Amino acid sequence: MAEVSGLLLGAVSVLTSLKGTLDTALLIEFYLDDEKLNCSYLALRYHIQKTRLDLWRRVYNIDDISACPLRKQPEIVQRLVIQILGQINQLFDESKRLVDKHNINTPVSPAANVDGTPRPQDAVIAALSKIRVKPKAKFLWTIKGKAEFEEKVSNINTLIDDLEGFTVNASESQSLQRALPSMGLKHITNTTMLHTLLEPNTRVDSALATSARVKLLQSNFAKSPESSATVLTIDQLRFLQNSSTLGTLRSTAMSFTPVWIEWSVVSDGTAAPEYIRRIKALGYLLEKASDPVLRLPVCHGIFDDLAYEAEFGARRIGYVFSAPQAGHNSTSSLPVPAPLSLPTYGRNFRDHPPRTLSDLIKDKSFPVPLLGDRFTLAFTLATAFSYFHSAGWLHKGFHSGNIIFLAQDSGQEGAIRATDPFITGFQYSRPADSHSLSRGPLENSDLEHYYHPSAEKGFSRRIDLYSLGVVLCEIGRWGLVRSTVPDQARRKMVDRVAWRNYLVRKVLADIGWRMGEKYQSAVRTLLECQLPDDENGNSGEFFEQEYFEKVIRPLSACSA
Repeated sequence: MAEVSGLLLGAVSVLTSLKGTLDTALLIEFYLDDEKLNCSYLALRYHIQKTRLDLWRRVYNIDDISACPLRKQPEIVQRLVIQILGQINQLFDESKRLVDKHNINTPVSPAANVDGTPRPQDAVIAALSKIRVKPKAKFLWTIKGKAEFEEKVSNINTLIDDLEGFTVNASESQSLQRALPSMGLKHITNTTMLHTLLEPNTRVDSALATSARVKLLQSNFAKSPESSATVLTIDQLRFLQNSSTLGTLRSTAMSFTPVWIEWSVVSDGTAAPEYIRRIKALGYLLEKASDPVLRLPVCHGIFDDLAYEAEFGARRIGYVFSAPQAGHNSTSSLPVPAPLSLPTYGRNFRDHPPRTLSDLIKDKSFPVPLLGDRFTLAFTLATAFSYFHSAGWLHKGFHSGNIIFLAQDSGQEGAIRATDPFITGFQYSRPADSHSLSRGPLENSDLEHYYHPSAEKGFSRRIDLYSLGVVLCEIGRWGLVRSTVPDQARRKMVDRVAWRNYLVRKVLADIGWRMGEKYQSAVRTLLECQLPDDENGNSGEFFEQEYFEKVIRPLSACSA
């Protein structure tokens, strides 16, 4: 046992020694960009490997010997893991020496805060901005150092693949993959480097590439705010009889796509122009970035209902959505990652329209999904929120009524898979760094239990995620919170504070015996807002780390 503990301490020691080398060559593009020497993909691959190793460390509890699963492995496996970590450590050290050899003077990264939390983002950027390289060193790096560095990064990638293969099970591997986009993209703001993530030779998974594409779109839009969604005309859009939310969109003279429309009604007032600008801005982002990897349906643009305005005196603007289809490409001019394997969705919206999660829960004829399917649904929504937030947007209106399921064109007509959700309801969404114009969905008393008591003061990521916690309660119990409250308790639900107390004190206990401790723990984190306060934007990478540890990991570990 003493030898086993010694091996584990060796693993901790190896990983600790890496801390001084991981920041030194992170953003090579910063000092090569002026000559466009195409090294940004190496910097990104280096950064991705660093992030993967850090995620593995967290999943495998390598810093806590008493909880580390490695102690239960045969000694031969432990020694193999130590050898792999030693080789990774050597490669990182050689990478650093290679950078030093070419006189690329990198500053000392700011130390961690006293409480151990990561450094603020602005301090890291300030340090990186001081990087300098001598002209001769740059020439030598170009003809020789680049190839050597690329080989070392490739070898690091192979060793981390081996490390995960030996130590990580299927659910843990899934959580690692889902957490990589938000963790890896947090401090990558340079548009050249984001664009590089989309290039084929960078070789990253589709979720990371798609998240980078969304973040790049958001960055481009911030520089050119006049960008707007495609405005569809009445000649292109035809509504189904007796419906204002379902229709067909003419894409060519002989081609029609079944669509659904989500409306935003804007009353006349001083804030109306800004509301309309935001609707068009979000429509632009949704149109360019719609991708099933992000659990977003295809957005074709917006429709301004002039007939509604003439009759009621208010603007009604709708986002026009359709089901993703194999071979669909975003309208973005940016490179598009390889698409996922998609099911074929039905086209008969008249008989089988899109259905919301709340519809399915209320429909007694719809079979309650199996426990494993509900775990998958919860995990899928949690990771989708992570991707959406990584793009810099808050949903600000999440509830079971804007989680959409589409009938699939399978052997059973109108079949719906509970594990295949799409997120909509973006009428109140906004950039994370912009102020709120109104209370939005908070004005709807039927939805007030989905929103945190302090939401009136403004939304942040953790306040936005409170709504996800409520939805996970409904998935776990397969019952809408509002309709399952006993009559006696309902009379006490006078405000959102009362609803939160009911959820934390009553519903959470019910979730525990139904869904298990891990699921309950993740929901508790969301409902009690245990994630870091990011309202001032100073939580840095710590928010993503905590969300991974307290929400993504527990949900990925749930199994039936």
